Amino acid sequence: MANVDNVLTDREMYRLKDGIMHQHFNGFNYKWGENRIYCAKVTKEGEIQWIKWSDNNGYNLNNVRRGDIIMMLKMHPKHNRTIDKIYYKVISRRKDRLVCEWANGDIVYTTYRKALKAPLPKAKECKELTK
Repeated sequence: MANVDNVLTDREMYRLKDGIMHQHFNGFNYKWGENRIYCAKVTKEGEIQWIKWSDNNGYNLNNVRRGDIIMMLKMHPKHNRTIDKIYYKVISRRKDRLVCEWANGDIVYTTYRKALKAPLPKAKECKELTK
């Protein structure tokens, strides 16, 4: 029986057009009457800067840099009740794409501290990811 590596590292690549992302984060698609979706950049002080989705533009991610943390929040459509929340760590940023990581080792970034503690990949790894 072969050894299986249980490392859970999930990375997602998103296309940007002039710093604006016209697609939803994986698993955080808006569905009318089922949920509300919120996106925010969390600063190093722990403050939340909300990023609003607009039908014409998408998420404006121009001020997001490598190492920043993005929070996605899925809420109940009519009550202030959280359905799902996850933090993404930005591991690579270019004009045309954004690479985010939401898990490292066996830790899913369900808290801001988990995302902060996760190491950033080296520059060589980022180049391989963005090819």
